[in-house]
Amino acid sequence: MTLGPSQDADFFSGRTRVIENGFCEWRSHWLHDWSLILTLGGRGAIVLGERRFESEPGEMTLIAPEHPHLFRSEPGWDLVWFHFLMRPHLTAELHWPEEAPGLRHCRLAGADFRRGRAALLEASQLDHRRASGWHGLAYALLEETLMRGFAGHKQSGGDGEWLARAQRLLLQGPAESLSVDRAAALCGMSRTKFYAAFKRAAGVSPRAWREFQLLRRAQFLLQSTSLPVAEIARQLGMGDPFYFSTRFRRFCGQPPTEYRRNRPEPDKPVPGCRGGETV
Repeated sequence: MTLGPSQDADFFSGRTRVIENGFCEWRSHWLHDWSLILTLGGRGAIVLGERRFESEPGEMTLIAPEHPHLFRSEPGWDLVWFHFLMRPHLTAELHWPEEAPGLRHCRLAGADFRRGRAALLEASQLDHRRASGWHGLAYALLEETLMRGFAGHKQSGGDGEWLARAQRLLLQGPAESLSVDRAAALCGMSRTKFYAAFKRAAGVSPRAWREFQLLRRAQFLLQSTSLPVAEIARQLGMGDPFYFSTRFRRFCGQPPTEYRRNRPEPDKPVPGCRGGETV
């Protein structure tokens, strides 16, 4: 079985210029995916819990799924943003310290900033136009910028290898028989160490990561095929259609049959506020 996210549902982007006179604040409501923000001009802040992180031109921030955050802006904040599904090969390559739980941060300067700015703006334009072949190129531009920004934080010692192997193991076998203990043992770790290391690297727990991957695949199959719901559940390793329907409804707010009937267009979240100009 080949798993892959829907090209209609795993990549959202935009550019926001805040033109409000005075203080402006808004909250991100798109928490299922990774979030990337690069400040192009002006100044603002990203707030997670009790922590506030200032963002000036060249500051790049990566936020893991399921980490609520809000934005506080001064007039003139200009940023390009992405919500995307982190692909397994990239999580195996990127290792950098967390400034706060769920938040990584780096600064692009000089030529790196110019290249990163150009790459992310092009990726966002490709997303908006969605011409033939846009998806692979947009992802490549995004991932190139991430690798450029965080190359200095990459650790040695084979960490990427164990994470890639862990992700492969987590996508093997029926969901109900998933054993984190087995995956941990095959990666040469205790359950506690494996859980902590996986969550630090991927942003979510092993079980949450697996379910997220499977349910995004389910969205794609429901939108693009006429397979019965029971067959989709079987292909994803969730043999019980009732269990699959329950988890799917919790994931996207609709049961599978209703989701397919509506054939929804992807919502494009806009992290802005009244008075902000999004392009």
